[in-house]
Amino acid sequence: MNAFDRKTMAIEAPGDEPAELHIIAPTVVRPGDAFSLKVAVADAMGYPSVKCREQGTIHGDFAYPTEWRTDFGEGNPAVAQIDGITIPTEGFYRFRGEIAIRGQKRVFWSNPVCCKSDGPFIYWGDPHVHTVLSDCHPGRCRSLNFCYVAARWFAGLDWVSAADHVSNGRCTPGKWREQIALSEAFNDPPNFVTLPAYEASFKGGAGGDANVYMRRWPDLFVEDYDRGTIQTMCRGLAEKLTPSEEFFVVPHHTTRTGKHGEIGPDIYPGEALMPVVEIHSKWGTSEYRGNPNPLHQIHPGPSYAVDLLNRGLKLGFIGGTDTHSTMPAGFGDEHLDRLPGLTAVFADELTRHAIYDGIRTRNCYATSLERLYLDVCIADVGPGSTIKWSNPNAPRYIRVVAAARSEIVSLEVVRNGRTIETQSPNNWQGTLECIDEADLNAESLISEPPGRFAYYYVRVTCASGAQAWSSPIWLLL
Repeated sequence: MNAFDRKTMAIEAPGDEPAELHIIAPTVVRPGDAFSLKVAVADAMGYPSVKCREQGTIHGDFAYPTEWRTDFGEGNPAVAQIDGITIPTEGFYRFRGEIAIRGQKRVFWSNPVCCKSDGPFIYWGDPHVHTVLSDCHPGRCRSLNFCYVAARWFAGLDWVSAADHVSNGRCTPGKWREQIALSEAFNDPPNFVTLPAYEASFKGGAGGDANVYMRRWPDLFVEDYDRGTIQTMCRGLAEKLTPSEEFFVVPHHTTRTGKHGEIGPDIYPGEALMPVVEIHSKWGTSEYRGNPNPLHQIHPGPSYAVDLLNRGLKLGFIGGTDTHSTMPAGFGDEHLDRLPGLTAVFADELTRHAIYDGIRTRNCYATSLERLYLDVCIADVGPGSTIKWSNPNAPRYIRVVAAARSEIVSLEVVRNGRTIETQSPNNWQGTLECIDEADLNAESLISEPPGRFAYYYVRVTCASGAQAWSSPIWLLL
């Protein structure tokens, strides 16, 4: 981390006394290949502590070397990177960290690491961060510089989107040019990626609040709050960018009163332009009515993710913070009390194009709080897939492998919005294997399009309160 990045954190978010040690490892590594750990000490509000006087120790008996010590130095943000780590043998691992908090030694665990010789990598990002450019809760927000610095070094993310507001006069051509310039300046593949984005607002029933994600920056944003819908905005953007190939839209907190996203047929822009939905943010979870982490104010209509899926909309899942304290992947001085959301993208490399395409093709999953490892295979295909299932009575083999920082309380398989299988590993890693032999003629849904269909996804719940949701898999009958 260079002097400018360190100074940015120290000026904009000087955290208080240490309260927690964060150890952030890559979720997937190759046997024998070197990688880095990112280590940070946060205060009780989730800011980088500048009052850390203690030395931290990181242990990994399965790795080389097996132990590291970090001296942060009081007065500086307690952030460090440990390079040159290798794991020789395939398997699941967690690093253990120790540091004194208020005079007592505390133990903290990293996110799980899957060491394997093949398959895609998993890259973590927060697609929904607000800065002072949003002009929304400006007393809490921080600069665009801080967004990128904190995402890379403090939160240890692989990618981030500063999705600042543009509607209702919140953005100007000058702000837009600043967004473009800093996004390009901080974009540093294969080490860190900034994904172009902005948030547009619509009235309830017209699309609610939605983020636009782009492969490249257009000359100016498009929004249509007063007269339009999410569909008319897409038509305007299509004059600047190639639909789907260069932009798509994502509704979020779809169950919010007054800003609900029922996404009726008259405004639905199609599966290519709306490939995913943000199922969780600091506002709460919009998975299904009655879920344990709902929004505080709930629209009475059918606007949950399950409602949209049951109508035949093909939507993968992403998660984001929607932070208005500019704390990517974290808490901060926030006006909401739900857990922060994150998005995991499967990709072979860390580039802007790879992250964009991973979300666009639904090759991703959502989590809250933790960076869970989640591998799902149903009917021989992975999340985001659509397959023809000619025999409705043919059994569907289901396999789920998950690992977390905390204990996994439950692994659940959901079919057409209802849980059909549950297992409780009561461990930080677990596997679920089962066969669904139900007659899909009786269990299927019907919509135009896609006709008669069934969908599956997996929900994971941890002792920490963290959850994960795999993008669905669709079977067309």
